[in-house]
Amino acid sequence: MFRIRLLLRKGEYILRSANRQLVNNLTEYLTKCGRGKELPAVMKCAYCALKMECSKEGRDCHGGTLELPEYKDPGVRPYVTFSAFLQHVYGNNLTRLQELIFIGLMMGHKQLGLVYCAGLHREGQLMIEALSPHFDVKAVCCDQCRGPGGDFTIDHDRKFDLYSRDDRKMVDALNAYNLPMHVSLGLCIEQDVLFNKHSQVPVTNFAVQDWVLGHNPLAVVYTTYQRKKYLQGKGLPKEGQLRRTRLQELIVFGQRAGFKSISLGFCNGVFEEVRILSEILKQYFIVYSVCCKTSGIDKKQQNTPYMNPKAAFESACNPVGQAKIDNKLGVDLSVQLGICLGHDMAFETHTLPPTTTFAPKDRVLCHNTLTALYSGARAMDVDYADPRPYEVAKRYVDAEPPTARLDDLERGASAWI
Repeated sequence: MFRIRLLLRKGEYILRSANRQLVNNLTEYLTKCGRGKELPAVMKCAYCALKMECSKEGRDCHGGTLELPEYKDPGVRPYVTFSAFLQHVYGNNLTRLQELIFIGLMMGHKQLGLVYCAGLHREGQLMIEALSPHFDVKAVCCDQCRGPGGDFTIDHDRKFDLYSRDDRKMVDALNAYNLPMHVSLGLCIEQDVLFNKHSQVPVTNFAVQDWVLGHNPLAVVYTTYQRKKYLQGKGLPKEGQLRRTRLQELIVFGQRAGFKSISLGFCNGVFEEVRILSEILKQYFIVYSVCCKTSGIDKKQQNTPYMNPKAAFESACNPVGQAKIDNKLGVDLSVQLGICLGHDMAFETHTLPPTTTFAPKDRVLCHNTLTALYSGARAMDVDYADPRPYEVAKRYVDAEPPTARLDDLERGASAWI
């Protein structure tokens, strides 16, 4: 029923979207006039002059107008709190693969669904091998771009045609297994959008496709040559170029789809990266950016333990708020960048515009998530039977904080020794 309600809301969004160009034009005009900062709906967190006071001091740029009853929903709460529970115990010392396994186990999942691109068949098999000791993995290989002889080919026209026709072949194949959670690996932007749209359960993205930068799309920001090229407006693919960066794919896809505005929903840990990407993307689109700490919600209000027990204040991530802001902005495309595992699923399920991931978060591996499969990183010393995260999840199961102050269960957690 929850998924049906979301699909109905997305249908309503399509009916309303005829006015989005008017809204975008007005927003752009007001921003140029210097008055955009007066509108709560004009969000460009990548250029925040307040130095992220929402994260550090609990500043609410919306003045308390953003209503978020979803966080009291027991069906939503695990997706927005389990990542915080892991941070409370381990700090930022888990790879995305390790977080995926932990969160799946904490949710009590026995099975997981995996969809991967045929061009990353080896990585798909390594992923199955890594997950199989913990879950019964049902996998689907997206073979939409296989040629007549069965070989993988990069066919940009075919990919966009499948998107235009709203093709559901791959997502329906995984939906048929009736699994509690889906994981995507290496999908092109077109299939990523379709999968997020039609999956009947929450989807998390483990890795994205980038045929130039080794499926590490943020290298376009970290590499001086790439960064300068894109900032100078020279980043578009050349005629006939098949292998493209994720950023090139995003720009070309948005242009072919006729999109005028996009929003970057991002983690404050990639603040500088998003600012550079905004500078690049605004050459082609109206670009908004919404930080994960928007509204400056104290974790204590959500009955969530601080990552640092000695901190005076810690703001909670707000993926539902990010989604609601994108809905209010009426953007053509919502792009995730570095959002926590679990939070990405909450963001996607509450966002009305089409959604895709530019880069999933992995602080340990510099957001190059596939490294965990290529190297011995997936075998790093992590005990998935460690009782601490499960005990924290039980103790903080309620959305409302208790009247009496709880002692910190993990005061001696490994992250703070």
